[in-house]
Amino acid sequence: MTTSAIAADEIDAVLTEWYEWSQAYEPALGYGRASASCRDFRISNQWMDYDDLSETVDRQLRAATGEAVDPLIQKLTLAHRVAVMTAVRNFVAGSVVFCNPRSPATQDADYAEAKRLLRPQLITKGLLASVG
Repeated sequence: MTTSAIAADEIDAVLTEWYEWSQAYEPALGYGRASASCRDFRISNQWMDYDDLSETVDRQLRAATGEAVDPLIQKLTLAHRVAVMTAVRNFVAGSVVFCNPRSPATQDADYAEAKRLLRPQLITKGLLASVG
């Protein structure tokens, strides 16, 4: 496996985490689900089992990754953002289900260019290991 293939897999994994985090957002509509007196209550972790703790840690890691990657995605050009979203949605689906509505002929090239632009920024944020 070449170095560029490893980097591509790492970038794909980071972008997939970002996508899953971004899709989990739900706006708070209507009334809150908790009274103002109990809104910030957090139960102690001492009563959690290992599965609950593991799920909490995974959610926190996904949120940290998503919050770090989201501003980088927003700085990309529209063509690159559409290419990233199309590719990552297909990764999550496990098959080629979605196609780029704006430029299907340049999807692969736009996605490769977006990853090339994101790579140094992801390394700077500590989300990728630098190679070489």
